[in-house]
Amino acid sequence: MLYFIKGKIFLKTPTYIVIENNGIGYFVEVSIQTSEKLEEGQETFLYVYQQVSEERINLYGFRDKEERELFLLLITVPGIGPKVALRILSGLTIEEIYQGIVSEDVSVFKNVPGIGKKTAERMIVELKQKVEKIPILVDNYKERELLINATEALIVLGYKRKDVSGILMDIIKEKKNNITLENLIKEALRRLS
Repeated sequence: MLYFIKGKIFLKTPTYIVIENNGIGYFVEVSIQTSEKLEEGQETFLYVYQQVSEERINLYGFRDKEERELFLLLITVPGIGPKVALRILSGLTIEEIYQGIVSEDVSVFKNVPGIGKKTAERMIVELKQKVEKIPILVDNYKERELLINATEALIVLGYKRKDVSGILMDIIKEKKNNITLENLIKEALRRLS
């Protein structure tokens, strides 16, 4: 199983690239988000997911490790295969997907081709607990711990997870890692009232 590929971009389109590595051109499907960060003729490094089926082997590439992690989570949802997962990652930022799942907001996914209301609801149910445990939006361990602990404390106080997650993320971003758990909860309660 491949984990990453490093080489020169031989050909680039919005949905796939051909990357040359040791004289071999690898066809790698990418999201629009990843494609926008790449330049034809440039040396690059991509995290990859390799899908093997009876007919073919597909490679899916990601500029960021977080995008790959979210892709791997998305394809665990029944009805969402690699192509649909790439569509989701092309139509929305990692932050938008995360916020949509955590806040249980189905409308976030309405503009993604191939994602109807039922699929979006299934995705939210399947990924809600999983997505909070990976560092997609929260850059370091301390911030991730703050977010998880503050969320749990506010739920105990009677607030809904979907109401507090966005507010907590905003506060953490504003304070740039200079906030205690106690102050984070106080600030969130102030904003929630």
